[in-house]
Amino acid sequence: MEGKGRRIRAVASLFVVSGIALGGCASTNREVVSMKQQPYEKTIYQTVEVQRGDLNPSITLTLSMEGYERIQYDSTNEDLELDTLHVSVGDKVKKGDILVSFESESIRRTIEQYEDDKRQKELLVEHYGNLMKIDQSVDYNADIAMLREDIQVASLYIEEAQNELAGYQIIAKEDGTITRINEYLRNGYYMPGKALLTEVCGSGNYSASTREPDVFTVGEVYTVSAGVASYDLRLRDITDQTLTFEPVSDMSSVSDSDILTLTVEKPPITDVLYVDTDAVVLVESEEGDSYYVHRIKENGYREAVLVTVGEQTDDYIVITSGVEVGEKVTLE
Repeated sequence: MEGKGRRIRAVASLFVVSGIALGGCASTNREVVSMKQQPYEKTIYQTVEVQRGDLNPSITLTLSMEGYERIQYDSTNEDLELDTLHVSVGDKVKKGDILVSFESESIRRTIEQYEDDKRQKELLVEHYGNLMKIDQSVDYNADIAMLREDIQVASLYIEEAQNELAGYQIIAKEDGTITRINEYLRNGYYMPGKALLTEVCGSGNYSASTREPDVFTVGEVYTVSAGVASYDLRLRDITDQTLTFEPVSDMSSVSDSDILTLTVEKPPITDVLYVDTDAVVLVESEEGDSYYVHRIKENGYREAVLVTVGEQTDDYIVITSGVEVGEKVTLE
């Protein structure tokens, strides 16, 4: 009897009892009890209706610079002094152009020393030659030969020093555009060990990929945007699904961090069935891609429905079969 009483109390604790409390096992009174139960709640979905009407589709592409490369120039030689900064940010440069020229006092002194020695010995050669013309009995040919050897050696030292100085000049390694100049350098100061200039190289052209190359026309000029700025590019070539554009506008102000976008309006699509693109689910498989929407049934629950799709805009996608106008589908 004690064990049974414990079981009853455990069950009874789940009920709300009206009237008097349940008595012992000998009680014959029957009390009315009711169970408190939470109602079942269906999931609430965000839905949109399938619509019929006209759409104005467009294509938006993101362009990238072809063969993009960044070259950074610097120098660590502390014996150099800034001579001339030959470029500004945005300048187009050719391979071999001097970007920054330096001077070196020690190298310059060496060059001047050998040039002075060379001039003096050239004067001696001339002097010995004149003496032999005046007095043919004297012979200075051996002296002249030694002086000419010294002159040749001095010329080699001068050339070597000039080549050393030339090696310290900053020369453009490729055709490109100067995108950055060190602040100190812009103000006329050379700071050894600091990045001095940055050059961006490439063909100067821009490319983009699209699944609809037929929308574009070779030779046509298109306007692209980078933030609030806009530029004109001419479509140079279409290869498979890759478009190549060449600048018509001055693109020197475009930096490597800018994102260039091109939006092209397509011919309008009239009297079609469509839904929000967020309502369509793509399922990829080896057999092929399938598209589904989740349609809301009359009882409020949803069901997956296979649909076929057509053209797509930024916000909507055409449905050619699977659902009817006015039906509600969920946003995924």
